[in-house]
Amino acid sequence: MIREIKEVRRIKIDKNSILFKLWKYFVFFAGLILISIWLFQTVFLSSFYETMKIREVTKVGNELRSEYKSQDFETKLSNYANTKGLEIKVLDQNGAWVFPLRLFDEFVERPRMIWDNFDKFFGSLSRDKRTYKIYTVRYENLKDPSIIYAGYLGKTDGEDYYLYINSVLKPVDATVDVIRRILIIISFLSLIFASITAYFVSKRLSRPLVRMSNTAKELAKGDYKVTFRKGEYTEIDDLSNTLNYAKNELTKTIEMRKDLVANVSHDLKTPLTVIKSYGEMIRDISGPNEVLRNKHLETIISEADKLTDLVNDLLDLSKMESNLEEIKKEEYDLKDSVEEVLDRFKINKDFTAYKFDIEASGDTRIFADKSKINRVIYNLVNNAINYSPVNKEIKLIIKGDEKKTEFHCIDKGIGISEKDIRGIWDRFYRVRNNHTRPEIGTGLGLYIVKTIMDLHGFDYGVNSKLGQGSDFYFIGKK
Repeated sequence: MIREIKEVRRIKIDKNSILFKLWKYFVFFAGLILISIWLFQTVFLSSFYETMKIREVTKVGNELRSEYKSQDFETKLSNYANTKGLEIKVLDQNGAWVFPLRLFDEFVERPRMIWDNFDKFFGSLSRDKRTYKIYTVRYENLKDPSIIYAGYLGKTDGEDYYLYINSVLKPVDATVDVIRRILIIISFLSLIFASITAYFVSKRLSRPLVRMSNTAKELAKGDYKVTFRKGEYTEIDDLSNTLNYAKNELTKTIEMRKDLVANVSHDLKTPLTVIKSYGEMIRDISGPNEVLRNKHLETIISEADKLTDLVNDLLDLSKMESNLEEIKKEEYDLKDSVEEVLDRFKINKDFTAYKFDIEASGDTRIFADKSKINRVIYNLVNNAINYSPVNKEIKLIIKGDEKKTEFHCIDKGIGISEKDIRGIWDRFYRVRNNHTRPEIGTGLGLYIVKTIMDLHGFDYGVNSKLGQGSDFYFIGKK
């Protein structure tokens, strides 16, 4: 006989899961409520019952004493005695019954008890309507204790009168036993209900989280088209929005990385190819020819300069984007910085044909990192030069007031189409769209401007019309 042995898998409980924690909290809360009910209904019930009886008798006694000598005083005595099940008597100063309104059969010995205990109950009372006393007594011939209210009523015809109220404390042992049995059933059902409720609530709460976890796993595998769905709760919606934002930013970063690798590879490969080609030409062709050799050497030097500029721009961007380079703000005159930057262009023989016009008005001070703002001005002027091949006039405007300082770099060059304006702030924008090697620049100039402006929190932008020129500007704070 072959027996099939099945492996019994143990259910592993994750103590950090929402299901377990919610179950624990529900059971704890239900247990806390049940313990409170148990203590109140079984342990403290007798004390609570006695306290409530004392309050009831005290309230009745005080109300009757306040109504003493009223026309319906006797009626009220009778009503309270009948409706509340109380024994109410009015006694004179000698302990005699003046108004015995209710006498039960089991209390036949009560007159003697009251008379014998008159001094005990009423002897220490002062002659003040506000004075009363409460006693809990147990008579030898009666099985149940009593709550006794003893109060002073007042004087009538020169004689003092007193109010006596007796309320018998009925035993609650039988009631407690019944309640205890009921509570056992209720406790069992409550724990089952708490467990079931915790299960369904935890499932409902964890469903969107599990869904987000699965989506995140797909994202980790490289699927950047996934979307984190919203749930049924505000907090889940906030988390979903945050994760979608992070996913979009990650997608942009990966796209930028791919573009960066492609464009940098292109910009590095081309100059290296040119340098190698012209080096071979010098070796094989123009070696003895000094004029041709110098021309080839100039080309090699120019390509090497482009490589240097590209590497420097990439290094600067890397430092700024990684927050490795601090922004050191200071207050200085922006006009002086503009003149300082223009001097670098004027001494370069390649830019002698360009006319630079500076217009400054108002308070031109600014609070910023001077070296980085100088880099912005240099890049904007260099961009204007690069795209103004015919009309070589460039106007620089600096104007300020108490709160802000504006800088404008205006050229009359080829301009920018509306569809391209938003993209010019991206790195390698021109290279990526034209798929041809630019004659000038690294393709990072305006992206560096954007990065520096974002680090400062300055407003910036461009107004341009195709064929009419461009106005690049930024607005700095004081």
